[in-house]
Amino acid sequence: MARPSSTDRLLRLLALPAWVSEHPGASLAQAAAQFGVTEDQLRRDVETLWVSGLPGGTPDVLVDFDADLLEEGRLRLTTPLGLDRPVTLTREEATVLLLSLRVLTRLLSAVPGATAPLHRAEQALAQVLGVSPQAVTVTEDPVTTAVTRALAEGRRLHLVYASATDERSERDVDPFEIVSDGSHLSLKAWCTRRRAERTFRLDRVLEATVTARPVAPHRRLRGQGLERLAHRPETETASLHLAPAGRWLVEQAGCDKVEEHADGTLTVTVRGRSRPWLVGLVLSAGRHVLDVQPSSLREEAAARARAALALWQDGPQQAAAGTR
Repeated sequence: MARPSSTDRLLRLLALPAWVSEHPGASLAQAAAQFGVTEDQLRRDVETLWVSGLPGGTPDVLVDFDADLLEEGRLRLTTPLGLDRPVTLTREEATVLLLSLRVLTRLLSAVPGATAPLHRAEQALAQVLGVSPQAVTVTEDPVTTAVTRALAEGRRLHLVYASATDERSERDVDPFEIVSDGSHLSLKAWCTRRRAERTFRLDRVLEATVTARPVAPHRRLRGQGLERLAHRPETETASLHLAPAGRWLVEQAGCDKVEEHADGTLTVTVRGRSRPWLVGLVLSAGRHVLDVQPSSLREEAAARARAALALWQDGPQQAAAGTR
């Protein structure tokens, strides 16, 4: 028996609240027939939605159904949290999504079976837009092209990289893989200058050149967070108090300690590779940071943010001059 598709279930979970909103009081049997599943599976879907919602997980921010009516085998939404409205895309949003699918298809072209669902989604979007998939073109990104080629051929890369604090550097790296945190694509690689594993956001790579040298074998420390490789006595640590939506930083930065609070916020301890690196981390977290310790780090990050804002307010010409 074929294993149920997690993608199909996700689409069903997204569509079910809107359908129930249009058919209040419908029976489980009717809903199951609509979505082509059994009543038991439909009930499990409702139970999953029941514990889904906004960050925090308290009852007032979770999707809710009428429990008494469900006991009778019927469905009615009481707290839809906006899921009762079908998701719609503007033409501009659909075009951006189509372009993103084309980029992902290229990145995953070497992974068996990875591109088939992307092609199906691409064709569906193109049909919605009323164009052929080939009508929407993607400009080749030389950085992405070089990185994917180096990965495919097992060759070393020469990078020109701009850090979060806009410090430029050149380095040779042996690429491991391309990963995503949901917002950015990054390259995990062995940095020959630091002699350690590092992560490089692709949107901060200014130039990428594939060299003739093959990658060397390296021992990777998996599941420990890239920044844990920098645990030297002289490294500095910082404590960040994060809003619930800042949880992404825990996975991206590799925290030494994570403390969760009843209100959904977190206090994390991060060990930095350098003081400028910590300042860049605080700035990249933006509105998700509620407090920073030590206070000297907080003040330095605030000063950098004020300086950047002043350059922006002074106009494009001065801002461009200030970043040279």
